[in-house]
Amino acid sequence: MEVSKETLKAIAQEFHGIEISDDELDIVLPEVRGYVSAMRSLDDLDLSDVMSARLLKVKEGDES
Repeated sequence: MEVSKETLKAIAQEFHGIEISDDELDIVLPEVRGYVSAMRSLDDLDLSDVMSARLLKVKEGDES
């Protein structure tokens, strides 16, 4: 999915963000597209053998 100016405007509006002009969007849009491209490169990353850092850690001997 290609990120467009309209998409960014809709996101800003949905999250009650700041109003942004078309000139400002021209500056921001390439950065957002680069970020999305970088995130897509992670789609093929195999993390099946990596332990999640979000797992709860319990102290040994803790009764809770």
